[in-house]
Amino acid sequence: MRYVDLDALVLPDGWLERARVAAEAVAAGGDPEVGSAVWRELKDRLADLLPDKKCWYCESPVDRADNAVDHFRPKGRVSDTQPPHAGYRWLAFNAKNYRYACTFCNSLRKGVDGGSAGGKADRFPLVDETKRVYVPGPVDQERPVLLDPCEFGDWALLGCKQENGEPCATSEDATDKYRVGESIAIYHLRYEPTCKQRHRVAIQLLSDVAQAKRLFPLAKADEFRARDFKDCARRIKRVIGRTSPFSGEMIFLLRTQRHSDHSWIQDVLEA
Repeated sequence: MRYVDLDALVLPDGWLERARVAAEAVAAGGDPEVGSAVWRELKDRLADLLPDKKCWYCESPVDRADNAVDHFRPKGRVSDTQPPHAGYRWLAFNAKNYRYACTFCNSLRKGVDGGSAGGKADRFPLVDETKRVYVPGPVDQERPVLLDPCEFGDWALLGCKQENGEPCATSEDATDKYRVGESIAIYHLRYEPTCKQRHRVAIQLLSDVAQAKRLFPLAKADEFRARDFKDCARRIKRVIGRTSPFSGEMIFLLRTQRHSDHSWIQDVLEA
């Protein structure tokens, strides 16, 4: 996961007016889906906020599934509340509530046993359910359980395991670990084909890091080794760049490789 700055979203001419009209219809009792063309109008513009049109939740490329505009706070009912919640209908046409998501993260999947196998759908748990907002108004008092790519710092809580590419928490804080665990389940981040892809990227990254560590002391005295080292460092930098799949998790893995003898790792992270 990487941070996405929604303030950078450029809206089409007239979009705010179309959104206002649609929101008024919903406030009068209309179905938000009637105005779905309004949020779908932003699909490509949202996709462009993260290079290569990656899903904002799992960082998989668009070919993982047909990506869609997800309402972070569900516009219809919220399934995991008590008392029942009819949904954040007043945010159905608020662009700040939109996230770009693949089908595997956004849509509820069913396992062979008929149980849920992941997918956000209408789930939106809170850390403190007593803070849930049920009527139109600000939602700042809510603290979502789900990691939000548009909340600065949330992305850094998600890492991956070196041995198998499975997602994991980067923090030992109990609340952080709980949020990450629930996000992994609800966003379907442990989907096996994605873990395999993530693992392949991790293996290559760690191989390049090992090679760079061998070359680094030699590069100081040998210009050819120096060239090889720089090529290796550039490959590592590309893997953690915003255009690369799973770059947030690769940043976590690269951080685990830092050592006092290899200051270049921090340089790559900060470059």
